[in-house]
Amino acid sequence: MYQRNYPFYHSPYCRQQDYPFPPVDFTLFEQSLLAYQTLMQHGNIVINYLTSSTDIMYQLMYAAQASDFDEVDRIIRASGVPTIVDTSFTPTGVTFTLFADAPGVPRCCTLTMQLRWG
Repeated sequence: MYQRNYPFYHSPYCRQQDYPFPPVDFTLFEQSLLAYQTLMQHGNIVINYLTSSTDIMYQLMYAAQASDFDEVDRIIRASGVPTIVDTSFTPTGVTFTLFADAPGVPRCCTLTMQLRWG
């Protein structure tokens, strides 16, 4: 990155002696980012599956209207997504929530997709 040599410029990575916070450790943050990349791929699996067929979209909406939670879960599992997907729905839409774990940190990341259908 290009930096101008202004006398008041201080790199945000320089620590001053009186800095009141602990040293920055981005290890967990990096692990969370990597886990989230996987979540995004899994979310894409669900979306691609649902958009692959109007029959699948119909089945999902029909089961949701009937409050058939087992059928809704079966339809989502049929997508082949390797992550557990929590699904909730209302008369106007559906919410899919996917969770990921980072090493030593269960459920470090959450991907929530809210989609409207009415």
